[in-house]
Amino acid sequence: MVVRNYNDWYLAHKEALTEKVRAEDHTAGEELSAEIVRYSHLKNHLLAEDHDTADIIIACDDDGELDELAEVLIKDYFAAHPEINLLYADEDRIAEDGVHLDPWFKSEWAPDTFLSTFYFGNVIAVRTSALAMINPGRRRSSYYESESTLREDSLDEERARNNEDEWPVRAWIYGKLCLKLAQADGGYTRRPADKWNEFPIGHVPEVLFHGSHRVELWNANLIRDSLTGRYSVDSAYTRLISIIIPSKDNPEMLARCVHSIEKHTSVPHEIIIVDNGSNEANRRKVQALSEEINEDGRCVYIYQTMPFNMPAFYNLGAKYANGEMLLFVHDDIVVQKKGWLSHLSEKAKLPYVGAVGMKLLYPSSNIIQHAGITSVESGIVYKLQYCKNAESYYFDFNKGVRNILAMTGACIMVREELFREVGGFDEENFPAYGGDIDFCWRIFEKGYYNVVRNNMYLFYYESYSPENSKTKEERELQRPGEIRRLYELHPEISRRDPYYHRYLTQDAKEPRFKINLGDTGVK
Repeated sequence: MVVRNYNDWYLAHKEALTEKVRAEDHTAGEELSAEIVRYSHLKNHLLAEDHDTADIIIACDDDGELDELAEVLIKDYFAAHPEINLLYADEDRIAEDGVHLDPWFKSEWAPDTFLSTFYFGNVIAVRTSALAMINPGRRRSSYYESESTLREDSLDEERARNNEDEWPVRAWIYGKLCLKLAQADGGYTRRPADKWNEFPIGHVPEVLFHGSHRVELWNANLIRDSLTGRYSVDSAYTRLISIIIPSKDNPEMLARCVHSIEKHTSVPHEIIIVDNGSNEANRRKVQALSEEINEDGRCVYIYQTMPFNMPAFYNLGAKYANGEMLLFVHDDIVVQKKGWLSHLSEKAKLPYVGAVGMKLLYPSSNIIQHAGITSVESGIVYKLQYCKNAESYYFDFNKGVRNILAMTGACIMVREELFREVGGFDEENFPAYGGDIDFCWRIFEKGYYNVVRNNMYLFYYESYSPENSKTKEERELQRPGEIRRLYELHPEISRRDPYYHRYLTQDAKEPRFKINLGDTGVK
């Protein structure tokens, strides 16, 4: 069969998946009972019914159908993972002519993505024994809710069925059911370091729901009352942030970077400039810049001649830092809007969060330079690089807050205590390339969740720096060896990125999210 598009891929893949399911033993899963409930009916069903007759509730949107393999795969998953109480699955859309379109292949559990958008989508499953966490004592709603409340819930349900007002039902599913279960099951705590590749919320990585309409994303306004990972402007003013900027023979670009920071930053911060050997004239310019902004002791200028080694520059700057938060920034970054630093720190402060970065655009343009770094079978990918930021890609990946494995070292924030915990940047193994990726991967392997704020952006003048142009050829020669070293040090991550689906393209030269049409097998 020639696979030309997603529909062809799906049909071939479904055949292979069906054969695999038929050949497997489903004894454990068959011991679990399940009932299927539509989203419009889910709230009243869970609050008002006695669930002793079903072990699992499989819930899906009203517009579409579950795949015929959904129940067996979900029951098998719960049987194989007794610690999991909540899961979600992938989905697509079926057009009126029966063609499969718009596949939504989802990442593994991503707590900050979840706070940005309800990426569980149109199919979830809940172990009913866990419902006591949101309905203590397994009481019926009539025991503690007024008749008027029950009537209002019924009206919400009827409106949702008629698509007149889905907000109350969606808000309950998103914030009262899934978010509360995720919180109770450790979804917003650090994963154990010895189980860093296991997640507290389940994901069946197969298409188990076929919608009849294009997916409408549920945004974070539905859970605006939740305190988990939410922004607090007052809290942002309670922490000192150390901004570490390496620079050599680039005083004009450095001044532009620093002045943009000063213009758009109101939270407490200090600037640490690490100069690895500017000539005397440029050194005097940088010294004057540091004195200009150092009236209240907020700038430190470190001059130390040394060869190019970004991890070493960052580690040196961190030794002089006084802040609770460390922000590592290239000298060719330009800040565009207020609030950038406080939004970075409000994520980085959270105990379960690791490194935090931000979307970067090419200067004075709408073109994406960085929206997160993905690991595929053939290498490292800056996902969505060179794509237009005005457009929305792969279910708003470039518009919201997203959990990812790694981000560029051009802008990366981390708590000072976490920086010490992982031992800083590896300046010995990655002097030229990959130090930022290795840093992020080591943080992830400690059980933390890395985050990129794609709902905000900075300009990145990447190729404008004289230091980059002078050393580019030498660093490019070192790059293959350092990438091999990166894979050797992180064999599991290099084989599979949990935030990039296994059925998406594994071509490192493809920045967009596309199906891997060349492989229809089950992984």
